[in-house]
Amino acid sequence: MNILEKLEKLRIKPDPLKDQFFLIDEEIIKKMVSFADLSKNDVVLEVGAGTGNLTKEIGKYAGKVIAFEIDKRFKQFLNSLPQNVEIHYENAWEFVQLHGKFRKKKEYNKIISNPPYSFIEPLLHNLTFLIYDKVILLVPLKTLKTLQTSKIFSSFFTFKILLKVPKQSFFPVPKTNSAVISLIRLPDPIETKDLRLFLKQYIYQHEGQLVKNSLMEGIIRYSKLVDKKFVTKNQARKIISKTKISKELLEKLPDNPEIYDEVNRAWPASLVSKKIKILN
Repeated sequence: MNILEKLEKLRIKPDPLKDQFFLIDEEIIKKMVSFADLSKNDVVLEVGAGTGNLTKEIGKYAGKVIAFEIDKRFKQFLNSLPQNVEIHYENAWEFVQLHGKFRKKKEYNKIISNPPYSFIEPLLHNLTFLIYDKVILLVPLKTLKTLQTSKIFSSFFTFKILLKVPKQSFFPVPKTNSAVISLIRLPDPIETKDLRLFLKQYIYQHEGQLVKNSLMEGIIRYSKLVDKKFVTKNQARKIISKTKISKELLEKLPDNPEIYDEVNRAWPASLVSKKIKILN
């Protein structure tokens, strides 16, 4: 019995208003999982398990799967999955947030998911705090534009399109086509000595602080880690004042994309080495 027949037999209708669009193309499912290069040493996170067809394929190759599905109607699909699949019938947000933003103990090293559309940006947000081996996501094409144009996300990762997926591969059929992508984290700016990238990442990862404070802390930390020099708070403030970043942006939280443009302007790639000398 295939997925569609089982849904009909159980009288379960996926709800598009809850972003319930399930991938039913078995060949695409197999390809999607193959992109993750899984082994029994891998622990994989999946958000939005749904009918479990992707979950089951992941479980064949991974050592463990941590899967989330908020809609308990799908227990009848998920309760029969292999023992290496750990199912949580709850919202994945708290788990993803705790293991992203707050850097709790690392419980998974790879992510393979066809996440609900509404969960994609929150997931990307928390991935900015994570170190991971592989992230394979099935996302609508409009997400690719977000990844390309977002001042924030482009400061943390790039992506590679692995496979285009027509909308007819889902049930119910969504309004847009999708793509399987690999999310590739940018090199550590401390290792590459990229002051500009380090500061953009630092202010975003300290989103609860005013920009002036996170920039000051970022300059001090960068100088310590890269130049092995100690910079005082007053010295850091003087460096910031020389950039002529507007006081209005400095006195706000880093939720305005303009601040990332300003950091690019203040520390252009061609002048980064000169700016570093100011710290010495």
